[in-house]
Order: sequence, then structure tokens, then C-alpha cells
Amino acid sequence: MADTAVLLVDDEAQILNSLRRVLRKEPYKVFTAESGAEGLKILQEHSIQTIVSDQRMPNMTGAEFLLKAKELCPDTIRVMLSGYAEPEAILASINQGEVFRFLAKPWCDDDLRVTIRQCLEHYKIVQENRALTAQSERHVKELEKLNGLLQCSVEERTRSLQFSQEVFENLPLSVVGISQEEEIVLTNETARGEFDALRSLIPGTDMSDILPAEAVAAIQACITTTECENFEFTWEDKSYSARPQKLGSSAEPRGLVLLVEEKV
Repeated sequence: MADTAVLLVDDEAQILNSLRRVLRKEPYKVFTAESGAEGLKILQEHSIQTIVSDQRMPNMTGAEFLLKAKELCPDTIRVMLSGYAEPEAILASINQGEVFRFLAKPWCDDDLRVTIRQCLEHYKIVQENRALTAQSERHVKELEKLNGLLQCSVEERTRSLQFSQEVFENLPLSVVGISQEEEIVLTNETARGEFDALRSLIPGTDMSDILPAEAVAAIQACITTTECENFEFTWEDKSYSARPQKLGSSAEPRGLVLLVEEKV
């Protein structure tokens, strides 16, 4: 508590001296003021965590001083010390939030020390909670920013995929994708427009059920070897040339893409 400070306010110097003696071995700095006005000046010049103020003081009562102290330093923990039974003033101060604890005169030294320690601990907890709240708010804002960036990224990727799909569908060559399991898994719009058999094709259909035998044999040879060769075939009374391109690696083959063009 090296940077912690307590302010004692009482119009009687003897009381202040007694309070200082009680707290002389405590691990925080002690300020004293003989009036509410002097106490407010100290609050403006120093960082104070806890205030202990007498109630009966001339010009400015303890309740009035603590109210002003609350307005000036809202986080400071405030304790009222009084030897007079003023239940209405004390109750009003407690209800309005100016007072965290009330101690009666003559005080018990141990009770005074324990009360101030509790006040300082309460102040520390409030500050830590405030820091955690601020940190949480920053994290929420950061997450919102990241979500916004992610959303933009998703939208950009979606537009990119849509563009890629549009390019693929409108290629001037017929494109047929065939898996390593010899199934037709993909065709573009040009291929479906060129070949009647592909228009109602269900992806995953075995290629031998759709393609002509000579094309099937050439594709099978490409799938089972490391190199692919261009080939020609006849389909629906027309002659075509085909350029196969393998997908994946030799260790993990995924099939091939077939570019088909009618022979002129």
C-alpha cells in the first residue's frame, strides 16, 4: 500500500493527533485536516483512497463535507466518526452514499484500523473491477471489429467464389471433372449445352455409364499412370479432342479435369 493514502478530518487537533498515533504503523500515508474546506483542498492536491471525517464540525458538517468529497472524488471510500447521536444525519449520509462505514467516539483502536483496512481493500476491489470491465469492453470492441473484418472477408471470398464459378460456367471449352473413383463430379454450362447426356447428370455417376467407351479407356489409362496424354473420341456422331489434366499429387491423386473441344 505504498501509494495508498488516508485523510483524517476533525476540527480538534488533539483528536487528529490521537488518530495519527493509532495509525502510525499502518502501511499507508496519513493526511489530516482541521476543517471540511481544508480536507477538500487536500483531495484536490493528493490521491486519497479513504476519508475518515468527524460529523460535528463548524462551518461544514461531516455529512456536508463527505457529500462534497463524493462529488470531487467519487471512488474515495468515506467513513463518518462521531461522538454524538445524530441518527437522522447519519442515516441520510448512508442512504445518499456518502458514508461507507460509521464509527462512534470514543473509538476502539483495533476497530478503527480494521475498518480502514476494509475500506482500502474495498477501494482496491472497485478499481480492479473497473479495470476488468474496461478491459472486457475493449475486448468486446476488438471482437466486434474482428467480426466486421471477418464478415467483409467472407463477403469478399463469396464474391470471389461467385466470380470464379461464373468464369468456370462460361468457359468456351467443355469442362468435365472426374474423380479418382471414375465418377463424373463436375461439368460446366458449355459441356452441358454440348452433350445431351450431361444435361440431367447426377454428380457422382460412374463415367462408364455416360461417356463413350474409347473416352473411358483413355481416362482410365490417365488415372492409373503418372502422365496423361491427349486423346480423341467420337460422341453423339461428332469428333472431339480431349486434354486431361490430373489433380492432386502422385501420393494423393484426386482425379482429373477434362477439357473437351469439337474437332473442326
